[in-house]
Amino acid sequence: MKRTASVHAAPSDASEAARLAALEDYAVLDTPPEPAFDGIVQLAARLCGTPIALVSLVAEQRQWFKARVGLEACETPIGQAVCAHAIRGEGVLVIPDMAVDPRTADNPLVTEAPGMRFYAGAPLRSRTGQALGTLCVIDLAPRPEGLTPDQEFALAGLAGQVMALLELRGEAQDRGRIAVAARRANAAASERAARSEAERRRALEAETRARIAQEAGGIGTFEMAVDSGRMQVSAEFCRLFGLPEAPGYDAAVLEGLVLPADRGRRSNEAGRRDGSAEGNVEYRIHRADDGALRWLSRRAVFQRDGNGRVVAMFGTVHDITERKLDQIRLAAMVALGDALRDAGSAAAVAQAATATLGEALGALRAGYAELDLRAGTALLQQDWVAPEASGVGSLAGPRSLAGFAGLVARLAAGRVEAMADSEAADAPAADRAGFAAIGVRAQITVPLRQRGELTAALFVQDGQPRRWSQGEVDFVRGVADRCHAALERLRGQAAQAVLNQELSHRLKNSLAMVQAIAAQTLRGVTPRAPVEALESRIQALGAAHAVLLQQDWRAARLGAVVDQVVGLIGQRERFSAAGPDVSLGPRCAQGVSLLLHELGTNALKYGALSAEGGRVALGWSLRGAGAETELVVTWQESGGPRVAAPGQRGFGSMLIRRGLLGEGGARLDFLPEGLQVELVALLHEVEAA
Repeated sequence: MKRTASVHAAPSDASEAARLAALEDYAVLDTPPEPAFDGIVQLAARLCGTPIALVSLVAEQRQWFKARVGLEACETPIGQAVCAHAIRGEGVLVIPDMAVDPRTADNPLVTEAPGMRFYAGAPLRSRTGQALGTLCVIDLAPRPEGLTPDQEFALAGLAGQVMALLELRGEAQDRGRIAVAARRANAAASERAARSEAERRRALEAETRARIAQEAGGIGTFEMAVDSGRMQVSAEFCRLFGLPEAPGYDAAVLEGLVLPADRGRRSNEAGRRDGSAEGNVEYRIHRADDGALRWLSRRAVFQRDGNGRVVAMFGTVHDITERKLDQIRLAAMVALGDALRDAGSAAAVAQAATATLGEALGALRAGYAELDLRAGTALLQQDWVAPEASGVGSLAGPRSLAGFAGLVARLAAGRVEAMADSEAADAPAADRAGFAAIGVRAQITVPLRQRGELTAALFVQDGQPRRWSQGEVDFVRGVADRCHAALERLRGQAAQAVLNQELSHRLKNSLAMVQAIAAQTLRGVTPRAPVEALESRIQALGAAHAVLLQQDWRAARLGAVVDQVVGLIGQRERFSAAGPDVSLGPRCAQGVSLLLHELGTNALKYGALSAEGGRVALGWSLRGAGAETELVVTWQESGGPRVAAPGQRGFGSMLIRRGLLGEGGARLDFLPEGLQVELVALLHEVEAA
């Protein structure tokens, strides 16, 4: 889908100065890479199918990349910054062909290496609306069709996640500065303790008033007399705790509103008396008036008398609920990403996604349903139900869509549905009975589409009316996007597995045909030993191919190759094999399979396996470090007849002496107790061959 965001005129000097100041406030330029940002650009590149994705921050003289994939440079001059165009617009800027767009046609990044042709960038906007840069994806080929609506939506959503991470970094830095300031205030108070009581009191009160005056609106203030536990509080303080406005309260009243799980964080009488209570804490309360769950941040300092005894506690309290919920959702999203990487089935993906939704949003139920619009049915593969929800059951299993015709129609049109109350006057009447039957009043539903058709939906439900915030809706969308990407990955892996099986079957048939042709062609050849050797070598080659196909022909595990070859040789009980997990490249895997098979065949004919009680010890290890690390494979026979070096070298002897990579590195010792072979090659060459 080709779409171009509306682009405003070049900014004025004043507005550009404000934008650069906002970027400077985040203190992110030239900081080291961070996994959270790197994960977002990797996901953006994958979702949009591009080789390049960047978190680009547009400074005064350059654009700098906080995270990048597919591009070696960490920054470019401002004259080459395509993102400088994107930050002037409101939405996602899409340039289908940069070579013909007048804004980019002469850009060296287009006319020279790397030869960029397609660009899509979603602005990164601060809370004050300043555009700091973009999350962008770039292709080296033009895309007349641009991005699909789902890709454009996902790119904008991921840009929001980038800004959430930047906000969290800034808040962490702010907390550090506040902690330093509090420690300095305590030190200053201790120094003033030697002064007269009146002078010290006036200085501390002036400092406290100055600090409180600098706080933004919505901050509650308090002063507590430590001996009595009586608090003088502001009107805003009362509102935050849901208490009637009053000049003072006992500390016990406030402590009773704190959740039991968080009571170890707030101060207690003993900690206040000796000054050991933590000054800066965050805890949850149930407000006294409406029972609402809120997160509060308290910052406080102690006042001491001339003897160093704590006499009072001054501080502020403010509501940080939205910020904490954002942090919880972000942490949940990171944990979900880890879970989805390990998920090996669609059921595991659905389980991880629904549990993440339900727990992070404190919902009644969350579920994933596969939809069959033609049959009018839904199959709920997995749902999560709040453990504390008494009498609420799972909806897993087949369900009819008859009671949700309106919802299904809106989902089929690609709409994300956020229903606050199914029984409200403005709620769709066609769906009320369906929601009432399952005890649901509020729900967010995100459609999942495949090849343009509605095939599934991810939803989260509440049993009471609930006005969903935009942050909650965006969170559900983010989970749905990750769920969809994980399911697509599993579908791709399943298709690849089917293809591998078909390749394996055809390869086995081809090798069987080769073996049959060889047997037919050489049926009259005597002696038969060379013919049998050829047939066994073809079998060994087939075993190596089977191992490689298990790894999509990218690599084979040395242990798996050894197991296949020993199985072909037979007499598995007379082998001992051990070594670390080592990956072999495709060519090396085939060579090692033939080499080990040759050693095994010789052992059966002339060596340890030709005698009763003879054994073979096969081992491999790593030697050295770094780029000089070597793979050492040893073959040691014992308990067999006395061996001697062969008088002439045939194909098998030549194959063994060529080593692991066909380039030497083999040592053969024909000792009285049995043949010993050592094969050595550089590990990185073995892995790449």
